[in-house]
This record gives sequence, structure tokens and C-alpha cells, in this order.
Amino acid sequence: MGLLRLVVLGPPEIFHDGSRLTFALHKAQALLLYLAVEGGLHSRSKLAAFLWPDSEPQAARAGLRNALTQLRSLFADADTSAAPHRHLLSQHELLGLNPQAPLELDLDMVQQAYTAAQRFSTPPSEPQRAALVAQVQQALALVRGPFLDGFWLREETGFDAWVQQQQQQWQVRLLQLCERLSSWQEAAGELEPVRATLLRWLALDRLSEEASRRLMLVHLALGDASAALQVYATLRARLAEELQVKPSADTVALAERIRATAAGSRGSRPARPAAAARRPAGELIAPLVGRAAAFTQVVGSFQQARQGQPQAVLLVGEAGIGKTRLASEFVAWARAQGAEVLGCQAFEMGGRLPYQPLIEALRTRLEAENAPEDLLDDLWLAELARLLPELRVRYPDLPVPTEDELTARGQLFEAVARLLDALAQRAPLVLLLDDLQWADGASLDLLRYLARSWRGHGSRVLLLGALRSEGLELNPQLSAELFDLGRDLLLTQVSLQPLSQAQTLQLLETLVGERSEPGAAARPSPAGSEPALASERPLLGLGDFLFAQTGGQPLYLLETLKLLRERQWLVPQQGADGSWRLEPTVEMAAALAQERSRRALLPPSVRAMILARLAKLAPATRQLVMASAVLGSQASVQLLWQLAELGTQAGLEALEEAVKSGMLHEEQA
Repeated sequence: MGLLRLVVLGPPEIFHDGSRLTFALHKAQALLLYLAVEGGLHSRSKLAAFLWPDSEPQAARAGLRNALTQLRSLFADADTSAAPHRHLLSQHELLGLNPQAPLELDLDMVQQAYTAAQRFSTPPSEPQRAALVAQVQQALALVRGPFLDGFWLREETGFDAWVQQQQQQWQVRLLQLCERLSSWQEAAGELEPVRATLLRWLALDRLSEEASRRLMLVHLALGDASAALQVYATLRARLAEELQVKPSADTVALAERIRATAAGSRGSRPARPAAAARRPAGELIAPLVGRAAAFTQVVGSFQQARQGQPQAVLLVGEAGIGKTRLASEFVAWARAQGAEVLGCQAFEMGGRLPYQPLIEALRTRLEAENAPEDLLDDLWLAELARLLPELRVRYPDLPVPTEDELTARGQLFEAVARLLDALAQRAPLVLLLDDLQWADGASLDLLRYLARSWRGHGSRVLLLGALRSEGLELNPQLSAELFDLGRDLLLTQVSLQPLSQAQTLQLLETLVGERSEPGAAARPSPAGSEPALASERPLLGLGDFLFAQTGGQPLYLLETLKLLRERQWLVPQQGADGSWRLEPTVEMAAALAQERSRRALLPPSVRAMILARLAKLAPATRQLVMASAVLGSQASVQLLWQLAELGTQAGLEALEEAVKSGMLHEEQA
């Protein structure tokens, strides 16, 4: 007895024993579909009237017999076994499919996923969430369209009315599955999967404003404000065309926030080569390449924070690796979702100025607040005036704060905690501290106090810090103090690494607005050899050169590209549509073909930065880094030690320092 498999979510397809069935009688197929979906046994008389409503009872019964004859014939023809088929079950006046026969129906998997999803109104914990996500994804992958899409009898039959009813029923369930799955993925910060789910949702319901708004936010989180606004434009056009209505006020407001965020962000992307065409002439801003996983981690922490689970995220990496850029992109996304953002930066000389970065953030925020007294009582405003004396100018009647040094510090900390908690009650709060390696001790003490306060109140706060990796390595006390935040907050460290060779070429393609030949980005240069530089492939040659010379360090890459633009080897060109892109010139291709000219492509500023970093290393480590420059990016450790004339122990110590400083990067074989 072969397997009978029916696919009904979309145009119907029926397979028996691995072979696709074709039906001479349209109503024979309709009968089989109805029996499979409804299950159970049905009266022959009712089935005949159901499918042949305009025929006399005897003629309808004859039509039913003909349909059954064809079904039995199809099952018998497809059967390769000796046993007779028993898919059709007949008991006197009753007819149905044999529940003991092997039957596979796509609706069953969807129904199982729907039943499982309905048990959870909030995201379940891992690993249950992962299992449910996989189950729902598998179910949705079966959906090719509406129930029995395009299959009608068109004779005013009960069958057509039944199909319409089933379409509505399964549409509701599929949309609920999309909503539930996308919510789980958003809560986990899984941006690419949630984007795919929302696109599937819109394929099922092209006029859904909720799905469109959420997709707009996901596009923004993935670094593409233009794609987010395109979703809005598409929705607006569809609503006008099909319903003659405009998007809701919430949808319009979100689009306006995204426009404002994109216009105000100094990290205005392109996130893909096509977006580079929108860049004004002369502007050179590196796109956010190779940071999708890091961005997803930060978004995941934010999603948990907005649920009342305060979080801390530390972006760690060498100078120029892109910490501030990543933080700026995240802040733009968070603001578009309605989050409150307080941003500040510590300065190298700020270690002698207590609370310097936090004073900066609080002052900016309170200057924008129409009525700070709505956030804090006078008692706490008076304490806060210790940091912000201008508050007493604004409110001269504030009480005099305590002069007891033993309690003054605690009162000040509590005032700041109450202020931030009041802001977090209005909207999720992101506190961004850049260059945290230079923060003063008093600020770090205040952060630890805030962490305990946020945990106790379940505040909707994400503390996002960016600091240089060398700052942690050279200051163990700072490292201990920062990671002490993990006692009260869920602490996530996101380590940023240089771009890979493929990502370097991707960045270059995005800025230049040109694609290299397929597969070229993944092609490594052999150890000890020059990168492939060909005048007929200037972009690919430049990408190889940039990676070999800069090791994928984003700041060095951007500085080198700026030099090329200054030398007019990359020239802004405006297309017929008014868009701009940077195009390689013949002079650049010629320079790439000559070794001496290639060396001149590295800007003096980058060479100075590299030399300054080398000067901070131990002599043995400098030898190792120089050996790497000679041998190329794919050299083995043994070859490096041999050329640098280092023994095993000295070589290991030098390698450790070189990796920690970011001058070298290890790759697993």
C-alpha cells in the first residue's frame, strides 16, 4: 500500500507511491481532496449532492461512482506492490479514506505547528524556543499559496463554498503562525530570519500594516533605511490602489522617524552596492560590512532590555575597528523604534574629571526636557544639581542638599538612578558610553550603582559601552570593574575583528558601486606572494592590495580610499538617473600594476598609525609582525618564528602580544 501525499496549500498536487497523479475527471480530484482534508466517513448521497448539485439524484450518484472508479484505477496503476490498495474505505452508504492507509497531508504539519504555537503567548525559553521556531518554519515552508489556489468547480457547488471557507480558515492560522514566529525571532534578535518571516507574512497578506511596520524596522536594523522606506512606499501604493485608503497614523509616523533617522545619522549607509548610487558626490562613508552578527547580538540584548531585563553590552576592539560606527547604527535603529538614547564619550584627559561622560549625557538630556520637575522631585533635582549647577539657575528654590560627605555620594547616585529610571518608564532607554577605557573611577562607581538599581526595578535599560581592546589588556583593574557589572546585569561582550578578504572586497564594491567577477572575493592570495593585481580588473586588484596592506582594518581601508579619491584615482561619476558612484581610473589601474606605485597607495596617516602601534610592542613582537609583512597574510606560525629568529617560547609570547594588540590575527587550519 503506497503513500498517498496531498499538497493543498497552493495549487493542489497529489502523489501516490511517489508518482504524481493526473485526473481525467476534475470532480474525481475534488472528491479525493475533500475526503482527505475533512477526514472521516461521509454519506454517498450528501457527497453526490455536494459535487453535482444541479443533477438529478440518480445522475449525481452515477457521477460519484465514475469518480470513485477513476480513483481506484489511479491507485491501482500507481501501486507497485502485490497487495491491493485500500485507501478508499466504503461501508454501505458511507465513504471515506482509510485511516489505516499511509496518508501525508501538508495541512497536518501546519495544524501541529499552529497547535504548538498557541500554547505560548510569550517566547518560551531555550531550547524549547528553538525547537518551536524550527517546527513553525518547517510548516510555513510548505505554504505555496492559498488553500487549493486556483482549483474551482465553478458550478455553484457546495465544494466551491467549502474551498472558500477553508481558504479563510487557513489564512487566519498561517498569519497567526507568521506573527508568532516573527515575535519569537525578534525577541532573540534574529534579524535575517525575522525578515524572511515578515516577507512571507506579506506574501500571504499584502495589505498588512503590522507586518509592513515590523519589516521596516528590521530593514533599518539590518542597516538599510532605504529598503525600510521602500516597504512603506509599496504599502501606501497598495492601500491606495486596492482599498482607496492611506496608511494609518502609526505607519506614517514610523516612516517619518526612519526618514529623520536616516537623514541625521552620520553613518547613513548604503548597505549594499545598489545603495551606493544614492551617495552624494564626494562623500565617502564606509558601509556597515561584516558586522551583521555583532549588530544582531546588540539588538537581541535590546529586545530583552525592553521587556524589563536590563542588559549591558561591551563593544570591544582595536582603535578604528568600527565600534563607534556600529554603536551609531544601532542607536539610529533604536531611536526609530521609539527608544530614548543618552549618548556620551569619555576622553583621555577625562580621568581627572569625575563623572565627565555622564555629566555630558545628563546635561544634554535635561536641556531638552521642558519640565525636569516632571521626572524628579525637588529633593532629587537638588542632589543632581551637584553635577549640573545650571539646574539651580533654572530652579532657584531647590532645597539645599546634604553636606554630609558620607551620604552625599549615595544621594547623588540615587538621584541619577531615579532620573534614568523615570526616562526608562517613558520608553526603553539606551545609555551609550563611547571610549569607555578612559572613563574615570567615579563614573565606573556610578555605573555599578545604576546596574544594581536597574536590576531591582526591572528597568528597561540597555547599557552600551564601546572600548578599545588594548585598554582592557593594559588596565586589568578597568577590566575587572567593567565585568563586575555582570553581577547585576546580563553582560554581553561583542569582540569586533578586522574584515575578511571577502568583506574587504564587499566594502570596496559598495563604495565604488561595481561588482567584481563571481567568486573572486573568496580567492586567497598564496602565502609569500603579491596579491593578484591586473590592470583589466582594477577593483579586484585594489581589493586584494587593500586587504594585504591593511589586514582588513576598516579605518586603514577608509583612509586609503580617501587618498585614492584625493589623487583622483577614484572619481565620483554621476549616472543618467542622477545617482553617484566612485569609478576607478586608468591611472589607478596602472599604479596597481607597478610594485613601487602600489606601495605609494598606503597613506602617510595610515603608515604613521601602524608605526605608532608597532612602537608600543616588545622588540620580539615587532620582529614577528615585520616577518608577517614579508611572508604575507597566510604564513604559518613556524615560518614566522623562523624568519623573525625567535625560539618557541619567545615566539609564543610574541604571538600572544601581536594577536592581543590586533597586529596579527590567527586563523584555524
